[in-house]
Amino acid sequence: MQKKKVLLSLLIGVLVFFSACGSNSNVPVDVITETPPVSTGNTSDTVVPTTEPTPAESAPTEEAVFNPEFKIPDPSIRPVAVMIDNQGDRVLPQGGIGQAQIIYEIIVEYNITRYMALFWDTLPGMVGPVRSSRHYFLDYVMEHDAIYTHAGGSTYAYKDIPKLKIQNIDYQIHGSAFWDLTADPRNWQDTYTSRVKIEDFIAKKKYRTEPQKSFPFTYHDKFTVSENGDKAEDISIIFDTSKGSSSCGFIYDPETGHYARTRMGKPHIDRNTETQVTAVNIIVLEMKAPVIENDPYGCRDLKNIGSGKGYFITGGKSVPVKWSKTARDAQTQISAEDGKPIVLNRGQTWIEIVRKLDYVSIK
Repeated sequence: MQKKKVLLSLLIGVLVFFSACGSNSNVPVDVITETPPVSTGNTSDTVVPTTEPTPAESAPTEEAVFNPEFKIPDPSIRPVAVMIDNQGDRVLPQGGIGQAQIIYEIIVEYNITRYMALFWDTLPGMVGPVRSSRHYFLDYVMEHDAIYTHAGGSTYAYKDIPKLKIQNIDYQIHGSAFWDLTADPRNWQDTYTSRVKIEDFIAKKKYRTEPQKSFPFTYHDKFTVSENGDKAEDISIIFDTSKGSSSCGFIYDPETGHYARTRMGKPHIDRNTETQVTAVNIIVLEMKAPVIENDPYGCRDLKNIGSGKGYFITGGKSVPVKWSKTARDAQTQISAEDGKPIVLNRGQTWIEIVRKLDYVSIK
């Protein structure tokens, strides 16, 4: 009898077990696994967990660097200045213009201009055509404490170079630092140099490579345009009203923030890149440049000691500026109307020195 009771109890237990399992066979899995509500004992306090994901906080996006490929001059590097020919179409295309960080354009004899390009560790494989020095370009060599590269020079320049103790590389004396593109001995417009040749020569001559002057400009962290500036999207510059004088222009592209440069009415192309030269900053300074009395070649002087007016152009806007320079080796101070020094946007800078601001058209 006792055995029957035990067996009966076991049988009842098995039936109850299977009955319980079967009752859950049709319950959805997500209901089974869902965490039950948490209750504090008060129905109004019941917390129901949500199954919706919490949206992630959007990370702050940094503003893209304007013109990141441009290499801002390193103030710990001594720059190299190269005189570049701009006389007629025979010099075209010029090489290395697009790689320079700062370029000066100043009138010389016969109302044409010459360039002086400055490189802070951006010298390319071809720079030229290299041409002769004029004494007032030396003032801007000294402003930047640059190593000066040229092919000959005027009588005044040759007197001043040793007197001013300018470390230079001259094609007429140091021919190994240059080469000619043609075999024509009458072609004085085909001389080139390169990064390798210049650096080898500097090492051989043991020229100083650390600058003794600070870099004279600063750059904005972000692309900045003056709210009070006048429209400046089409700039045209002549250097004299006579026929055959040099001229240049800059056309603004608002999508890139760059000015496409023209030379004598045509796109200014760089030999190294086969692309049009572009600028981000244009500084126009007015200075008298009279022909030196009784000079047989019509060489000029440049009245750059003192003060004067000009324009600073960037981002499609132009603002008036004032310049001042106290000595030949002193750095030119360029300030806006509020007296604060101008600040450049990241990109190539052209410094155009004209005899009259009337020679400049800004639209």
